[in-house]
Amino acid sequence: MRFTLAQPVTLFCLLSLTSMSALAADDSPEFSGYIGGGVGEKPNYSGAKDNKTEFIPAFRLAYGPLFVGGVDDLVALGWDVLKTEHWTFALGAGTDISPRKESADDHLRGLGDIDVTPRAFTSATYENSWFKGSIIASQDVGGNQQGFKLASYAHLQWHPVDNLRLYTGPTLSWADSDYLQTQYGVTAAQSERSGLSRYTADAGIEKIGWDVGMDYVVTPSWLLGARVTAQRLRDDAADSPVTQQASQLTGVLFLAWRF
Repeated sequence: MRFTLAQPVTLFCLLSLTSMSALAADDSPEFSGYIGGGVGEKPNYSGAKDNKTEFIPAFRLAYGPLFVGGVDDLVALGWDVLKTEHWTFALGAGTDISPRKESADDHLRGLGDIDVTPRAFTSATYENSWFKGSIIASQDVGGNQQGFKLASYAHLQWHPVDNLRLYTGPTLSWADSDYLQTQYGVTAAQSERSGLSRYTADAGIEKIGWDVGMDYVVTPSWLLGARVTAQRLRDDAADSPVTQQASQLTGVLFLAWRF
């Protein structure tokens, strides 16, 4: 039997579901969250040399322990199965609603599109007054060869005034060979169509980066936010013929209504 990292992730989800459900109960759940959007600047695809400007939705809706919103690069439906003063453990499922398209960049011609696929995730987040960090594990459950990915961040945060939060810190992502081959590999058929060299990507670190951001509460009902992330592709992701530029910069400015 072949053993993969997906198996312990699935096992953890099942154990969390069966053993922690009582701890997640909320006798008086309420709706909360925010919804809005803004303008973002990001690479045409992971590894592109050219950028694009587009509308970026910003939202998170919660009803008790249930939530809908962004988890790593997924739009997900999740459940906070255990929440303490500092720790939150969650699980759920989601998808990247805008995976790489061949039409996004001339360099991708002949590689084809990457399919939208459902992914199961589980996460652990720790937060106190000056630090917030998280580890998010996700697995393709749609059978589209998009594998397993582990993403993490560690942010120092502070409030120079009550209605302003600033944060900064490193990020890192690791992925298995299925994920990296889909994102950065070039099969024989793709090589023939695109003219790029055939390439096999093995498991390893995908990218490292650094985040800088701020959240400013303009009024009790309105939130202004800004994010800038500098990342660098590593190892097989950086060496891929799909990658034109290993250094990547993403920024977004958004406004959201809170309730």
